Amino acid sequence: MGVVEKFIENDPLESRPSYQTAAELLPISDIWPAANEPRQQHTGIASGHPSLDTLLASSGWPRGASIELLLDQTGIGELTLLLPALANLTQSGQMVILVNPPYIPYAPALASSGICLENLLILHPRGLKDTLWAIEQSLQSGGCGALLSWQGRLSPAHKDLCRLQQAARNGDCLHFHFRPQSESTTPSPAQLRLQLEPEETQLALKLLQQSGGPYGQHLYLARAAQLACREQPLH
Repeated sequence: MGVVEKFIENDPLESRPSYQTAAELLPISDIWPAANEPRQQHTGIASGHPSLDTLLASSGWPRGASIELLLDQTGIGELTLLLPALANLTQSGQMVILVNPPYIPYAPALASSGICLENLLILHPRGLKDTLWAIEQSLQSGGCGALLSWQGRLSPAHKDLCRLQQAARNGDCLHFHFRPQSESTTPSPAQLRLQLEPEETQLALKLLQQSGGPYGQHLYLARAAQLACREQPLH
């Protein structure tokens, strides 16, 4: 209720990816910079958690970058970590996109947390190839403030992760990618990697990887109320 949700039907593989429509929904406010133009400087976006911002090299979430959140179970408060930044983005008119969330987001809880629901879009592409294409096109569109994606049963290849990182940079978009903790031992081009675990009423964070800054630190944050209808899994 209140969440803008678009279900995209797949076309045959030989046709263009069916979720082209999703990319067309986003306003194109930028053109990819030419190779000889100076690279745009990306400043951090406040996470809403001052203790976390002090550990991050950009004093907030690094915009124009992929950020991996590694966890072994959903519903441990992982969205609590992102809510302040997502609320600020949607309230400023920027689109936030969720790609293949494991459960139906609970609209009343999101709204009470400051999320502007008319600026929230949910995509359900099918299969790894279509999902990666939808994420890449949305990230580089220039009309997306943040995109959240959940890794399915198949792990993207390293070259695919590099493409997503580049797309996030080109579109100046926050990309939060939820992946299992087992991926922590594999190389990743992500600018930031955080391991998340439940700790009673808190969310335990470990900074696994950070470009241009220290890593290895541990942090504990309070967990918020349930934000998903867990009795209604999406896949």
